[in-house]
Amino acid sequence: MKSRKNIRHSSKSGGNKRVSGKTGLPPGSLVHIGKVHKDTVSVCITEFDDSAIRNFEVSDPTRFDFTDQSRLRWIEIEGLQDIALIERIGKGFKINSMVLEDILNTEHRPKSEVHDGVLFLTMKAFFLHGQNEIQSEQASFLLGDRFLVSFLEKDHTWFDPVKNMMLENSGKFRQRGLDYLLYSLIDVLIDQYYEIVEGIADQLEDLEEQIFENPSQELVEKIRLIKKDIITIRKVSIPTHESINKLKREELVLIRKEVMPYFDDIHDHIIQILDYLDTYRELITELKENYLSNITLRMNQVMKLLTIITTIFIPLTFIAGIYGMNFTNMPELNWKYGYFIVLGIMFFLTSGMLIYFRRKKWL
Repeated sequence: MKSRKNIRHSSKSGGNKRVSGKTGLPPGSLVHIGKVHKDTVSVCITEFDDSAIRNFEVSDPTRFDFTDQSRLRWIEIEGLQDIALIERIGKGFKINSMVLEDILNTEHRPKSEVHDGVLFLTMKAFFLHGQNEIQSEQASFLLGDRFLVSFLEKDHTWFDPVKNMMLENSGKFRQRGLDYLLYSLIDVLIDQYYEIVEGIADQLEDLEEQIFENPSQELVEKIRLIKKDIITIRKVSIPTHESINKLKREELVLIRKEVMPYFDDIHDHIIQILDYLDTYRELITELKENYLSNITLRMNQVMKLLTIITTIFIPLTFIAGIYGMNFTNMPELNWKYGYFIVLGIMFFLTSGMLIYFRRKKWL
């Protein structure tokens, strides 16, 4: 894994328009809440059974029959601003309007629940925008007996590896069914959590070296931003862990017993991510303490040096002060070598004090 420098988290996801008009509307009202990332919605269909598979894009979603269940069907929706399309799919599969409302609300907390024989799961996907900015988007899934619908806020290539394996008939996706496909899609998103967490680990390692080599105020800001990233990811990971754990606890007809161990694996991965984040939170606190300790140590070193310089100049200033007085009767002022004698005394005093300080290991 390459080291990622200065990763930043942003609640923005590249969109310029924000739609938020839920105030005063009754429950179940379909309103898109969040960023509008694209002008059109992309719909891709993957139909398959044990012997064949077909993948195609839907050019006109308004006329397409989404409810055809002659084969197992995975429907990919990329873009959430077309409320009429979301409502049409919901009515076709008899999806509760409250579920559709949660799908359209991209600020919703991750959760999983079953409505009328359909499993609904929503979670956050983290990814790097450019080289250093963490962004998040919502991913939602509807799992029925013969269909799986995935909803993303915009076009992504996250699920392409899964789709390619299905088309190549590797990984036995066609034989394992839609519940295994759902596991695979969730697993892809959780793997991205690992990427982000490993990037944070790289940053913390770099910061630890910089704190000891050259502590600066800039490092404090970096630590603050990393702490913010950790809190954000942890805040999302906890309800995601709860939603997957809920699937484990409840005996769901839609997820077969032979597939449930795969969801156990996802559950274990999320626990591991949370453990990493807790460790990094402790490391953040330790880095702050190390920074303050190093700053204090450097300040003490500066004060010690200034104290030594002041101590050296005290006797020199005393001697210079005596012979700087303008009294008439000062015999030493008339000595031929008085000036050099005084300089010699100053030199030996300074040398003696430096030797003493060195032996005391103050220098």
